[in-house]
Formats: sequence, C-alpha cells, structure tokens
Amino acid sequence: MTLTTEEAVALLGGARKELPDSLPQTPEEILEAMKIASHNYYREAVCTNCHTFIEFIGLINEYIKICERNFKQRGVDFTTTSAHCPGEPRLQIEEWELEYINEKLRCIFPNLQLVVEETLDSRTGGDRDDCR
Repeated sequence: MTLTTEEAVALLGGARKELPDSLPQTPEEILEAMKIASHNYYREAVCTNCHTFIEFIGLINEYIKICERNFKQRGVDFTTTSAHCPGEPRLQIEEWELEYINEKLRCIFPNLQLVVEETLDSRTGGDRDDCR
C-alpha cells in the first residue's frame, strides 16, 4: 500500500512546526516553543516504529502541562525548578500527575523500581547552579 504525501503527513500528526528564529524569552514563549518541540518529537518518534520510544512523548507532554499549570496558577518560573537550581518555588505535582508519570515510566522501563526520595511539595536542594 502506498500512501500519498497528505496521508503520510496526517499519520505523523500534521506538518512539522517551525520553532521561532530567536530564543524564546517569556514563559509564554518558552511554553509555546516546548509544545512545538514536543509536536516535532512525536512526528519523528512515530517513524521509529518503537512504541516504548514513542511513550517518552507522554512524559514530555505531562511535563509541559505541569509547567503551564504551575506558571498560570502559582506564577512559578518553571525554567528554574530543576534539581540543579536550589531554592523555591518547586513545581507542584498533583497525585494524578505523578501516577501518570509513573505509568509511563513503567511502560518504558518495565523492571524499573521507582524510588521517591522526598514528598511532592518538599524542596530539593541542588548542588549545582547551572540554570539560565
């Protein structure tokens, strides 16, 4: 069976999206760039025909949703909330989001034993300061 170009593009989730020419600066611009990068990753991942590789897009999209919710509801600068950036605030992760993340991780790494070192709303002190 031969696909037309339009059918192939539709199967890949639409046309490839272009990122802005300049680096995004505002949280809104960064979120939009993250969504575009996620869309493009999905298009490429589907072409690998490896389901577990495609599952990573679920983690990426969940991270984007968590960042967006924390920014809009709490004013959190999500660009400085990694373990490498000490201080407050941290991303607030709802229990159902954590369950989804764990589900995706178990799909990707079936034998993974998940270990939670701290509670969801606690601080993680970074030992490096390599954030923007």
